[in-house]
Amino acid sequence: MPDIRLAPPRFQTLASKLLVLSLLALSIALVSIGYTLALSWRLEGGAAAINDVGSLRMRTFRAAYLLSTQAPDRLLRDEIDGFDQTLARLKHGDPARPLFLPDNRDIRTQEQRLEQRWRSDIRPRLLAAGSQPTTQQLHAFVAEIDSLVSLLERDNENHTNLLRMFQMVLIAMALAGAVTMAYMLFLMVINPVRALSDAMRRLREGELDTRVKVDRQDEFGMLAEGFNQMAERAQDLYQNLESKVQQKTREVEEQNLRLKTLYDMTSFLHQQRALDETCHGFIGRLMQLTGADAANARLVDPERGKLDQIAQQGLPEDMVLVEECIPDDACHCGEAAQQPFAVLRHIGELEGEDIRHCGRAGFASIAVFHIRSQREDVGIFTLYFRQKRVLSMPEQMLIETLGQHLGVAIENQRLSARERQFAVSEERNLMAQGLHDSIAQSLSFLNLQAQMLEDAMNSREEELARENLAFIRAGVQECYEDVRELLLNFRTRISRQEFPEAVRTLLQRFEQQTRVPARLEMRGEGKPLDPQQQLQVFFILQEALSNIRKHAEASEVEVEIDNTASFSMRIHDNGRGFDPGQLAAKAARHVGVSIMQERANRIHSQIQISSAPKQGTTVELTLPKEERTSA
Repeated sequence: MPDIRLAPPRFQTLASKLLVLSLLALSIALVSIGYTLALSWRLEGGAAAINDVGSLRMRTFRAAYLLSTQAPDRLLRDEIDGFDQTLARLKHGDPARPLFLPDNRDIRTQEQRLEQRWRSDIRPRLLAAGSQPTTQQLHAFVAEIDSLVSLLERDNENHTNLLRMFQMVLIAMALAGAVTMAYMLFLMVINPVRALSDAMRRLREGELDTRVKVDRQDEFGMLAEGFNQMAERAQDLYQNLESKVQQKTREVEEQNLRLKTLYDMTSFLHQQRALDETCHGFIGRLMQLTGADAANARLVDPERGKLDQIAQQGLPEDMVLVEECIPDDACHCGEAAQQPFAVLRHIGELEGEDIRHCGRAGFASIAVFHIRSQREDVGIFTLYFRQKRVLSMPEQMLIETLGQHLGVAIENQRLSARERQFAVSEERNLMAQGLHDSIAQSLSFLNLQAQMLEDAMNSREEELARENLAFIRAGVQECYEDVRELLLNFRTRISRQEFPEAVRTLLQRFEQQTRVPARLEMRGEGKPLDPQQQLQVFFILQEALSNIRKHAEASEVEVEIDNTASFSMRIHDNGRGFDPGQLAAKAARHVGVSIMQERANRIHSQIQISSAPKQGTTVELTLPKEERTSA
């Protein structure tokens, strides 16, 4: 039975390990990419802030220029508003651009100082008439702006350096990850595959002791264990191949012997021979098969409650007389017959009187088997051994099978005997039917005429005596013709090809006997009737023509046979006919009609007789196509 290896825990499988490594690498990559994006976003926002802060310096100088040139107030107001908007945008930021001041304390402090000075000093001076800021004040304010720009540039420079450093770290991490992944793949996949491949190569080259080290619990560990089991079985098979071949050879020879025995025994049992010869040959072959020293066969007679010995070989003479006929509950064999299975006993183990006679005869072991047919007990047969013998289970099964075949053969012989008895009985019935009312009436008529002849001779009435003698001569001739017809009926055998010719011959003989013309019409291309059906149809036609000859006084006869899907035969004469009611009343004495009906029933067909006084008679036989198919 192959070893069953449970799957490793989920976290120890190769797929789980690779998935964890992949998820870890993906997480590090996503975090790194996110951080670089954040740094890039900050750099972009810082660069936009530097541009806007630089624009504040330009607006300051432009406002001073507009004020010195006494430009329209509207232009100055636009510059001041633009400065306010830029300053507010720097303070609150604009994520859409993006634009924002870095989250740096020095930058925020400088931005607040710049805004305070703008709102408290520079802006009021630009708006108030006649109090414009001095050049020194403007340069000092622009210096504050330049200081903020310097802080922003320094912060952007720091972020740029940090981004470069992080990119270098990413490059190093990518290289390290690639090396780590390659190393892990080598450890988890390539190295196990190479080890398995090398082991398979060595095993293919004949090194059957090759094994793979199992040092892991994942799929490759399972493959390694499976390979080791396969190699172990291959080595075991190779080392024990010769013994296994011999064992299998013995098993095949035993199977062939059983099959040959079963075939020979079956062939023997299905040959026609007497029942005692069959049983005698059966136990003789069984003794050769099992090495038994003696054997006998008994048949069950349930009405008498006896086991009758029908055949034996090797039993002592005194034991044969004892075993000839025993009650079905006597002796050990009788008790074993009532068991549903075979019974094997060592005589030394039993102390009962029912088996001591076997021990006195020198037998050490016996085996009792049933003779069964259709699960019914027909009898038993017993094998006797002078040495202790233990029958193996295959031997018991074979012997039980042979016993069933013997039971079937015995039942077949009994059925054949019953069939022969039935055939004899049926033949006698046909002969009794053949001696129907025509011969009986003829003999009765002859008996009456003989009595009348005797009376005429006693009264010396010569004319009446001659008349009675003529009647007797005619009756004898008619009785002779009936007997000849009956003998021809018994001897008739018809094949499929001879049926039409047999019908024509029958009509020709009828014409010769009666001098009545008979017209035959045969039509249809249906399949031929089977021999039994043809024979019964022929007999029905023969009986109908016989009735016409005896009773119809016809001058013409017509016979029509239609062989299509269904088979039909119509026989019509133009004779005197009869009253169907009177025929039904006299049916018990008119055996001919009953004979035709019985023959029609025998082939599952229907026959109908129709007639009327002075209008002839018609006999119609119909064999349906369903019955022809089943036949």
